[in-house]
Amino acid sequence: MTSTSSTQNTPNSAVTHDCEDPQLHDALYRDRAKLSSPGRIDPQDAARITRRITSYSVVIGFVLIVLKYIIWQQSESVGILSSLVHSSLDFIAALATFFGVRYAARAPDALHSFGRGKAEGFIAILQACLVLFSALHIFEEGLERFTAPQAVHHGGSTLAVMGIAIVLTAGLLLAQGHAIKSTGSVAIKGDRAHFAADLAANVAVIIGVSLAAFTPYARADSIVAIAIAFWLAFTAYRVGKMAFNQLMDQELADTERAFIRALTEQDPKIVRVKDLRTRASGPHVHIQMHAELADDLTLVQAHDITSAAEQRILSAFPAADVTVHPDPAGHDHGNSRFRRDD
Repeated sequence: MTSTSSTQNTPNSAVTHDCEDPQLHDALYRDRAKLSSPGRIDPQDAARITRRITSYSVVIGFVLIVLKYIIWQQSESVGILSSLVHSSLDFIAALATFFGVRYAARAPDALHSFGRGKAEGFIAILQACLVLFSALHIFEEGLERFTAPQAVHHGGSTLAVMGIAIVLTAGLLLAQGHAIKSTGSVAIKGDRAHFAADLAANVAVIIGVSLAAFTPYARADSIVAIAIAFWLAFTAYRVGKMAFNQLMDQELADTERAFIRALTEQDPKIVRVKDLRTRASGPHVHIQMHAELADDLTLVQAHDITSAAEQRILSAFPAADVTVHPDPAGHDHGNSRFRRDD
């Protein structure tokens, strides 16, 4: 008995699935709220959410640049300059994300059978490079001002503008957090990391400007800029690592894998799940496994069992590409190089 059953998502695939044990079903779907990977909502819904949130990012990024440029011209604060540079790079990254998530959300076609989801990973790599560049620039400016400190002018208006920037950024972070919770988008995670660093930088700038403008500690402004540079370098590392993991097809988190396995093994006719392989690709996830079945089943019976398992998985991951291969119990199939023991 050897057969491969591969199911693509259809509008009704997330609805029809059998439940051998309703109590187990309820427990599993309570755990579904703990999942964080992509693929958990319909691709069109995910695209709608990412399009909306990236539009917000572009608009708010542009507003922050204008506000910070105006106040930097008045105050000549290196802290404001560092924040302005950071916001400028945030805006460039937001534009890249704006276009990238739209490209990544395109449906698979003859040339891209697995979709274009990895575009989000490349966007996140670009974001990490931009953040690192801004960190180096800000560090250089901070060192220069530390050796030759300058007074900060218009301290009151500077603080007022930075307060507005904090409010706008905090609102965007909340919206991005909801979008990430729904879609698991690595590109929006990278964009959010930018703006989270910008929020922390804005708070640090307020502290530095307050000390430089209203106390004798003129070097406080430059010290804050240097601290921001180190924070940005750490942010670049986190974003780059996250993108690298997706581009290198790292497995989904253990919680996701355990959930997929539990959904599959809900049917007692499935003796064991083996060789479970998963990976995320933008708004999609790809899931494949071997399912051991009794060796006296007909091909049609085996097909029905694996198809039902695929439907259960699709009910939790509507944007997943799922393949469940039936094996007679005690038999292995496929290249041993790619077998997994878990």
